[in-house]
Amino acid sequence: MRHLLLFLALVGFVVGQGSRFRQEFPGPYCAARADRCCRDRQDGCAQPISTTLCYCDEFCERGEHGDCCPDYEEVCMGIAPEPENATSCVYKNRYFTPYDQALMDNCNTCKCNMDGSVTCTEDVCLADDDLLRQLHHLERSIGWKATNYSEWWGRKYDEGKVLRLGTFQPRFRVKAMKRLSNKGGHLPSRFDASEHWTGLVAEARDQGWCGSSWAFSTATMASDRFAILSKGREMVQLAPQQMLACVRRQQGCSGGHLDTAWQYLRRTGVVNEECYPYIAAQNVCKISNDDTLITANCELPVKVNRTLMYKMGPAFSLNNETDIMAEIKDRGTVQAIMRVYRDFFSYRSGIYRHSAAATPAEERSAYHSVRLIGWGEERVGYDVVKYWIAINSWGQWWGENGRFRILRGSNECDIESYVLASNPYVHEHVQAIRKVGELQELIVGTGYVPHPSRRYPPYAHRG
Repeated sequence: MRHLLLFLALVGFVVGQGSRFRQEFPGPYCAARADRCCRDRQDGCAQPISTTLCYCDEFCERGEHGDCCPDYEEVCMGIAPEPENATSCVYKNRYFTPYDQALMDNCNTCKCNMDGSVTCTEDVCLADDDLLRQLHHLERSIGWKATNYSEWWGRKYDEGKVLRLGTFQPRFRVKAMKRLSNKGGHLPSRFDASEHWTGLVAEARDQGWCGSSWAFSTATMASDRFAILSKGREMVQLAPQQMLACVRRQQGCSGGHLDTAWQYLRRTGVVNEECYPYIAAQNVCKISNDDTLITANCELPVKVNRTLMYKMGPAFSLNNETDIMAEIKDRGTVQAIMRVYRDFFSYRSGIYRHSAAATPAEERSAYHSVRLIGWGEERVGYDVVKYWIAINSWGQWWGENGRFRILRGSNECDIESYVLASNPYVHEHVQAIRKVGELQELIVGTGYVPHPSRRYPPYAHRG
């Protein structure tokens, strides 16, 4: 009974003089236990304090005469002790003072005011618990699953739109250009270029926190077509970093236009990734317009006798769903611009369509460019849902191993409004044009127009 009265006196003292009580009985108590206890009722979770016992299990909180140890809240509930002799604030179970560094709450900062109130910024975050909760609730109706990516946490939505996208909406004169129509034959219900041309379509890479999708999608689509149209002889990963650094009238990591990127690939050409590695930042251009792979100090390819830059023919846009499908089936991957909303960042799997999860204030969208590599369809109940197969540039940790599926035939997120393709100058067709003694003079054909004639093997002077 005496111990009980003493402990009740200590509790009363704690209520009025919490900080002083912690100073006089600093412990540790709960923190000294290897098992920490904390949960449920465990009579063995007691620690000596003064001439009595305090407890480290949930039962210690009962009623107005709790017998919790002084560090119970800190150890078991994560509540930091209130600072002594200072105006303090509490925000989401965390104590801090006006003199402490501001707390981070996802992408927002919270500061403690001198009157004990807390002020937080109110930026829309790239992802948050409320958005994920809404997407989970809508999962059955929208047909795709969302997840919480740690890469997005702590980032603002406006930051993500600039640094994780990076393709500008096409200018009117570009949109008004004449489009190519494909007079293709039978189109299957499903096609995947990466399966049709095994090993020749590059998997997803990560553009990082740099709004370079305009350069990434252009370089990777061009790489795919070099591999496909050369039948694997020109397996090359072209360098988006060169375009990021060298293409004029673009904004580097803040975005760029696709037509300008394709003009550069046509007129100047690019080197491979090993020669100009990607660094997710704009740097000084080290390639001049008249450079070759030799003058750019690049390692020359082994399977073909190439010394010139990797160039593409003129880019052309495609009219509609079937034209896009025929182009992919006949010549390989294509490039598409899409409108990106906030919910797309949280996509995990399924057939994407823009949801109503974001509030109207968060509907501000931006443009992005990706590769379309195929299509398919899936039965959902009594309906057949058609989709495109696309490869993003956020790494293989995102989506379906870097890929996503999106509704086809309904221009979801404007993905069918502006689709581009181009053919590479490949060393594919090599044919004899005349004999010179025992040697042959050869011409190297291209996927678009012929190169100037080149001789294989080089002529040797005969005495």
